[in-house]
Amino acid sequence: GHARPDGDCIGSQVALARVLRALGPDAVGVNPDPVPRRLRFLVGDTPFFRSEELPGDGWTAIFVDCADHARGGEKLRARFPEPLASIDHHLSNGGFARHNFIDPGSAATCEILAGLFLDHRLPVDAVCAQALYAGILTDTGQFRFNTTSRRTFLLAAELLALGARPA
Repeated sequence: GHARPDGDCIGSQVALARVLRALGPDAVGVNPDPVPRRLRFLVGDTPFFRSEELPGDGWTAIFVDCADHARGGEKLRARFPEPLASIDHHLSNGGFARHNFIDPGSAATCEILAGLFLDHRLPVDAVCAQALYAGILTDTGQFRFNTTSRRTFLLAAELLALGARPA
């Protein structure tokens, strides 16, 4: 994730880590800055580290909600000079990873992930659904920004059915 993480960043990290962990691989969230106090409720039991705290070697990096490689901070950029993947919704993302999943037509990175997870019937528990919903909610300005689409609402409705709570 990126410095000064917002709801889309934390929501994307929580959701991706939870889905990956449910499928077998160990996955954690890593940011240059700590998870903001107002977003800690999204984390559940998902492990999070600051960039300098990530233990050991052998990790593979997937950057989420980062328009460029530098957005993750110098420590992550140095540790992962060629990330495995980048998943992002920013038009300015030029593709800095080996595999780039960039959709500027999506309102949030969480919208991209929600679509992928639901379309492929991947395991989305209530914590994951809440994280995805919160990321979509924050990056759409509570569904007010012009990036909000019919797809955004349909995905939000499916996340509610999976246990996300609007409150």
